[in-house]
Amino acid sequence: MKNWFEREQLLAAWTVVRGAALNWGSLRQLFTYNLALKILSAIIAFSIWFFVNFGERDAEDTMRAPLELRNIPAHLMITSPRLDFIDLRISGPRALLGRIDRDRLAIALDLSGVRPGAAVFRIDADMLNLPRGVKVIRITPAQLTMELERVAHKSVPVRLRLNGKIPSGFQVTDTKVAPETVQVSGPASDVEDVQSANTEPLDIRDVGAGVIERELALEPPSEYLTFSAGRVAVQVRIDEVAVNREFKRLRVSVRNAALAYAVRPDYVRVVLRGPKGVLEGLEIGDGALYVDADGQPVGDYQVKPTLELPAGVQVVSMEPPKVQLILRKGKAPRREPR
Repeated sequence: MKNWFEREQLLAAWTVVRGAALNWGSLRQLFTYNLALKILSAIIAFSIWFFVNFGERDAEDTMRAPLELRNIPAHLMITSPRLDFIDLRISGPRALLGRIDRDRLAIALDLSGVRPGAAVFRIDADMLNLPRGVKVIRITPAQLTMELERVAHKSVPVRLRLNGKIPSGFQVTDTKVAPETVQVSGPASDVEDVQSANTEPLDIRDVGAGVIERELALEPPSEYLTFSAGRVAVQVRIDEVAVNREFKRLRVSVRNAALAYAVRPDYVRVVLRGPKGVLEGLEIGDGALYVDADGQPVGDYQVKPTLELPAGVQVVSMEPPKVQLILRKGKAPRREPR
């Protein structure tokens, strides 16, 4: 009885479907009636199907999370190579992976309380602020070892570095640096080895006589050391090479004499020192070496002669160092034109 009823139901349904198929007008009305609403319904249904089948399907992705070191003790510094990023392999629904803000993803390590030496830190998923449903498959590296050392400070002198050979006939006669000392800071073992702070080289290959003033950078001795000043002011004085020249017989003259006079001896030997170019062309005429008798009464005097010299030239020795000036009553001899 039941089978007969089912066959009757199937026969009736087939009759309706065949009738609708044979009636073209009814079939067209079936597809065109409320067409816009049907298309919208189809789009919504497809979106729901796509989200369910693809948006919720698990996927994997790789990311790089910046490593942030916090609360480093002021008396310590890290001397091991610095690691800036941690590589991550994560999995989860595509929709959730797409919502992760990579710019705000970071791993923070708290270094408060660490001591000098090696410090070991484990990196785990709890350090990451990831959406629920996202899992961390792999962390590279999963463990960090950092070397920390005590920070030390020391004052060292600044040393001026000169580059090149100075031209012939010139010499460096004076150098100044300001500041003269700087403080070096860094790991205690490295600070102990620093004896001076060197400037970048100053080229003196094409210089002449005069004063050179520059501002030079200090060369950092190593990656972990710093100076209290990055640049210093330097001053270098360049002069011609100084030489000696001997004048064996220079006549001693008398100036401003109102009385009769005599000089014993009236010739002296003089050794001068000064720039080579100046001394080689120097000529000392009569009257350049003299004693002054202005206002002196009658008598005998031991007087050191004065020698008129160009700038930069000085007397090294004079033999004898003093001469005898004799003043007597009588009129001073007439001066000859010089």
